[in-house]
Amino acid sequence: MDEDRSGARPHLGEPIEGWRVWNLSEGERGARLLPAGSGVDSWLPRRATEARCGASGILIAGIGKHPAPDIRCRCGIYASRSLEDFERPRPAWPPTPVVGTVSLWGTVIEHERGWRGRFAYPSRVRLVCAMCAWFEPGTGVPEVVHAFGSRLYTLCEVHRGGIQVPDGRRTRPTGLDPKALQARLIETYAIDLLPEELVRPLLDRPSTVARPYLPSISVVPVAEEGRNPNAGWGGVGALRALLGRPRPHGSDPDQ
Repeated sequence: MDEDRSGARPHLGEPIEGWRVWNLSEGERGARLLPAGSGVDSWLPRRATEARCGASGILIAGIGKHPAPDIRCRCGIYASRSLEDFERPRPAWPPTPVVGTVSLWGTVIEHERGWRGRFAYPSRVRLVCAMCAWFEPGTGVPEVVHAFGSRLYTLCEVHRGGIQVPDGRRTRPTGLDPKALQARLIETYAIDLLPEELVRPLLDRPSTVARPYLPSISVVPVAEEGRNPNAGWGGVGALRALLGRPRPHGSDPDQ
């Protein structure tokens, strides 16, 4: 986001609603929304998420420890004014499958294209085809659910073959019903379903442009759905197989 337009201000009225995207997982405790970036903490159901500054001491040397957000720092929970404000670089990793709106309250810092606040909770969400939303246009309607590690990715009929990352690894089909998964997510967080027409601006964008020498994900052909030519290991796995050496315990990315 760009420079602050109005600065920090305390929350005085209704929460501010903006747009966010999330990653998704599902385990014994149910569906969980995960940060779209490098964060690892899930958004807990029916509990406000509170921002905290994770900047290194060097970056905040002139500020010191502080509650998030702070106008002198870039910390806080972000939300955009519209879906059109989301950048769409060609991804090198499976992109986010959850789109929705989020309520921000507490201290809020306003920017030209959105806000960052202290407290947040999702208000409406929808599962979309991750490839239609961030790679190339399509219906966006999920037909299958794939997994990559512990994260889940919903894909449409055109992209149901899966997603391949630059090192050759691929998502794998789970057999989960995307509609049932979406229903469980909404019930878990006690929130509303985002109307389908509101995500169309994201799904109708042109395909991302490939850039030379930059790694990129690719679409797995539908005929190859569920196949993993590298067994999740790429050249290292093939070399070990030729040498007759077993894989180290716990090193399989699918475990």
